[in-house]
Parts: sequence; structure tokens; C-alpha cells
Amino acid sequence: MTTLKTLKDAVSAAKTSILENLDQAAEHTGEVNPYGDRILLLDIKAEDEIIAVLQSSGIDFTILSEEKGIIGTDKKPEYLALVDPIDGSANLKRGIPLVSIGIAVVPYKDIMTSDDAEISIIDSVFTDEIYIAIKGKGVTRNGKRVKVAEPIALENAIISYDTKRTFDPSFVESSVRTIKSVHDTRRTASNLLDLCWTAAGFLDAMVDVRNLLPIIHLCGTHMVFEAGGYVVGLNGERFVSSLESDVMMNFVAASNEQLAKRILRVYQEKSF
Repeated sequence: MTTLKTLKDAVSAAKTSILENLDQAAEHTGEVNPYGDRILLLDIKAEDEIIAVLQSSGIDFTILSEEKGIIGTDKKPEYLALVDPIDGSANLKRGIPLVSIGIAVVPYKDIMTSDDAEISIIDSVFTDEIYIAIKGKGVTRNGKRVKVAEPIALENAIISYDTKRTFDPSFVESSVRTIKSVHDTRRTASNLLDLCWTAAGFLDAMVDVRNLLPIIHLCGTHMVFEAGGYVVGLNGERFVSSLESDVMMNFVAASNEQLAKRILRVYQEKSF
């Protein structure tokens, strides 16, 4: 079984589990995941389906998942799989049909970074979109090649901006300044889906600078890079991250480097 086929099967199994158990969408397990979030029953069900497919594939994975953390293998791993079984859990709980499943795989070695991502797959459960990024080969949406939007002036851009954070004054001030600098905002509350929509050219950028997004969301930034976009970190450099389980992602992902860096400079209140 190929790695891509394995990932497709894993995502499909998770999606089936979600759709067949929607009556349980609001049920909590009573537990908290390694990132401090309350766990929904469907989070666990979807994650268990993904893990089962990966572990039975004949490919040796070390898995970093949202609900269980690191899951090792007795053999030498071929890949690290970063798994987000449900991105948009609050949407799912409330019946809002904007929910995604994401997996990225990185060839396993002693030192791995986000640049090593080989394959990513994101399935938007209710909008019937499946995005696949393959290193060096671009991104497809439902089998058709997509790419980021054409360059656009900052004041004409439509972006996704994640504001879900304890509202300290500096973050509020920076966020208001950034949102005022663009034409408009859209947010699905599934950051993986917003990153896919940036990769496909529906959005001009997606901004998450809250220091709250775990590295398991790597598949989303991988989509933007492979679709021809640019992702910048808070240091103003091209986004590259280590893959330890406690790493949080902070970035501006945009259709091009100039737009990404302009948005970041506005956020950081530098001249541009």
C-alpha cells in the first residue's frame, strides 16, 4: 500500500465515523487533550480510525495526534504522521458544517522540520473538498490542480484572521490594525480549511499569530507552500518549524511573499 493511499484511507475512515455518529457531536469524554482542550467523543472516534488505518498499513509510523500525543512504534519508523482528526470541533458540536480532517507525513529522521513534509491531505467533511499536497508536485482539490491567488494590493485583500485568544490589549490593538488594513475577512473556524482556501486562491491570506495552534496543523501550511504561496513566521523569515509535540505555529500564510510580509508588518506596527 502506498503512503498516499494509506492517508486517503485513514481520512476516509475518520470522515465515515464522523458522519455516522453526528448524533453524538456534542458529547464530551470528560478528558482534556495534551493541548488543554476538552475532548469530544467524535474527536476520539475519528482519531482512533486514523490510527487504526496507519498502524495496519504495513508502513511504520510514529504518530503525533491531537488527542493522544505521541504514539510510537516497535520498529524503526519510516514516517512521522501529524494528525488532526477534527479541526473545527466547536463547529461540529454546534452543527456548523465547516469541519476538516488533516494529516501530514514527514520522512522520519533524527532532526525533522516543517520543510520535510512529504504528503499532506485535508478533507473538508461537509463541503466535499479533499486537498492533497505532494512535495514538489503542487496541490489538488478534488483531483484538479489549484494554486494561490494572483498578487493583490493589501487594501483589496480578503483574509482569514484567527482572533480566538484571551484578549490582552496588545493583541487586540494589533488585530484591529491588521483587519482594518485589508478589504475584508472570512473565517470558517477550521484553520486547516482556511489554509486550503488560501492555497486554492479563494482567500488571499490566513493569519494565526496567537501562539495557540499546535504543530499537528502542519498539513495546512504545507498546502500553501506547495500551491505556490508563502508563509512567514513572526521573525519575518520564511516559516520553518521543528516538529516537537509542544511547538505552536505562528504565521501569516499568503498568496505571495510580499503580501505575507506586509500583513505581518502591519500586525507588528512597522512601516511598510
